[in-house]
Amino acid sequence: MKLKQLTLGLAMTCSAGMGLAQQRDSTDLYSFSLEELMNIQIVSASKKAESLFDASLSASVLTREEIKHSGATSIMEALRLVPGVIVREISNGNYDIHVRGLDNVPPNSLILSSTNTTTLVMINNRPVYNYLQGGTFWESLPIDLNDVEKIEVVRGPSSTLYGPNAVSGVINIITTKLAKEGLTVRGGGQFGSMSTGIANASVGYKFNDKFDVTVSGNTQVRDRSNGLYWNNATGQWVDSPADLGVPNTDERYPDPDKSMKKYGVNAFVNYQANSNSHFSLATGLQDSKVQSIMFDNSVTNMSTTSTNSKYVDFQAQTYGLSTQVSYVTAVQAPVMGMQGSKYDYDVVDATAEYDINIHGLSVKPGVTYRTATYKDGAYWDVSNGGGTFGGTQTMNTFGGGLRLDYKFLQERMRFTGGVRMDKFTYPSKWFASYQAALSYKLNEKNIVRAVYSRAYRSPFIFDTFVSYSSVNPIGGGMYSQYAVTGNRNLELLHSDMMELGYRSMLRNNLSLDIEGYYTTTNNYSALIQDETSFTPENYPIVANTAMSIENIPMTVHQAGVSISLTAVISKVQIKPFITLQNTKLEDYSQYFSTSDAAPGINNNYDPAAYNVNSGIGTETNHKFTPKAYGGAQINYSISSKFNVNLNTYWFSKQTFYQLDNTLINDGKSGIEHINGKALVNAKVSYTPVKAISIFVTGKNLLNQKSIEYYKSDATPAMVLGGVSFDF
Repeated sequence: MKLKQLTLGLAMTCSAGMGLAQQRDSTDLYSFSLEELMNIQIVSASKKAESLFDASLSASVLTREEIKHSGATSIMEALRLVPGVIVREISNGNYDIHVRGLDNVPPNSLILSSTNTTTLVMINNRPVYNYLQGGTFWESLPIDLNDVEKIEVVRGPSSTLYGPNAVSGVINIITTKLAKEGLTVRGGGQFGSMSTGIANASVGYKFNDKFDVTVSGNTQVRDRSNGLYWNNATGQWVDSPADLGVPNTDERYPDPDKSMKKYGVNAFVNYQANSNSHFSLATGLQDSKVQSIMFDNSVTNMSTTSTNSKYVDFQAQTYGLSTQVSYVTAVQAPVMGMQGSKYDYDVVDATAEYDINIHGLSVKPGVTYRTATYKDGAYWDVSNGGGTFGGTQTMNTFGGGLRLDYKFLQERMRFTGGVRMDKFTYPSKWFASYQAALSYKLNEKNIVRAVYSRAYRSPFIFDTFVSYSSVNPIGGGMYSQYAVTGNRNLELLHSDMMELGYRSMLRNNLSLDIEGYYTTTNNYSALIQDETSFTPENYPIVANTAMSIENIPMTVHQAGVSISLTAVISKVQIKPFITLQNTKLEDYSQYFSTSDAAPGINNNYDPAAYNVNSGIGTETNHKFTPKAYGGAQINYSISSKFNVNLNTYWFSKQTFYQLDNTLINDGKSGIEHINGKALVNAKVSYTPVKAISIFVTGKNLLNQKSIEYYKSDATPAMVLGGVSFDF
């Protein structure tokens, strides 16, 4: 679908909506009292609806109204409004997102190691995790802000709730439901700096209190803030990809001036058969191309990533039994134009849980099944070593667990917890995750909680099945070969957490939430160089170096505290939050080779002294996870027509270490010093009639143009203007 066609369609939808005689009433979050704000419902913390105040885990709810008033232009940017979440902009509209850190771990390795592979992102409980090498391709989400009712964030290991990969937390994006019978039309568009154009629209019809249908569409087009590329070969910035000296520049960078081009189309169907039976069906597709820094690219820092995907998701709740089945199929190229970097994938997720209530005790047994199949044979000659993982590879996951929820001591004390077992295709053994949370309500305005939990990350297709070789000239007509293989017996990364929390309504208009945590994370893996065999008789390839994915001895220790306040003063709401944390690496070595490897730049030419085990017994301060970060929202509802929102996001200085720091070792290459930064944003909106709002948004008003990520773009101040409607 072309941008002009979609924009025209959205404009027609807007015009039709304006002609409706009946305007839609909506509840304004900013008219809520503090007590009403604390009673906002959250489901993700225990898989049942409860007030945010009563949640037994560290959790936050970001509502549709908060997002709308803040001026956030995407789901990713909106997460800057949530405590305990690190959000760095890489290029206009593209972000690196972490819950509580664990970013750039291990340092001095591939850029991929910095991406977030330990947070489970979901849409209506449907995982959107990528099983090739972990993490989330945020630009490939088919929905956008117009589809979002709220975003629920649970901080800390949560695998007993949602299965593997909920190691550092869960981000669950909940889509909107129709509130009234008849036709509902909502959406809007905005345009601004760097040719940033964003449009969303949805049309829904609720036939009666049992059946409704909604169709939505969204698009974003954004320019980069600059057209520069870092040339890895020369260590210099160049003006365009044509200056990088690669033969397939047009394939690698089809739109060098764009940071993002994407669209998505979705359909949602809900049927409430009776008070005990509800069925929902969601389906959609998306197409995206972004320039960002997520995967390592031997040419430059910036890569073009493309994803075209389709999905279907069916959910049913019938008399205590909850079932969900989803299917996603996609064509994806993490680095367009790079050999081996294109594949198809198909992922099926299925879950079933049954809620049994016995005299106030909720017992919830459940089972899950996942199959993820990745195929690169359609794009590369895998029979001759092309591609990355040799054709078609499948990773299956079987899991089962039991959750308990019980209140006692006159319902002041509450225990929630459970255990879960998961078995993968490789390694073929069971892994146990568990969680125990105890909360005590001192009175109606004060609650304390304690949590202990363990969660595992699933194996990846790349780590398990990777199989490729690279031949490099060494002079005199001779070549060396690197052969990379996966590992089917890796110990899986897991995290253990101890946490204490306290929530209080200090006064009728002031609340406090404190969470202190300590986590230990083990079993990281990396690409390790092993021994080199020299075979002159195989001329012209005279040296063969073995490389494989292996566990490294490093352990990550993280201690921190997050503090959040909410104040309601007449028509003003104030929400400041801050996280202070310290991250240490135990037994860490920057040298990813064995003691048997040939001397080289990977081991400082002395593998016996500089290898993957040479850091045992040491402790290192990790410098990329910021020691302090946070933000605030201040919203002032001047009247029913005018609203002003000021919000900030900030973080302390950090240092990113990439593989070149070890390979080149000149004190400059592979090192990026990120300055501390405070972003100030504001949105002013005017509602001339109840269903239509006109607004102006200012981003980065202090015009802090420092970069936030390794060799990334620095986004300057931006101004956007637009209109939204809700009939």
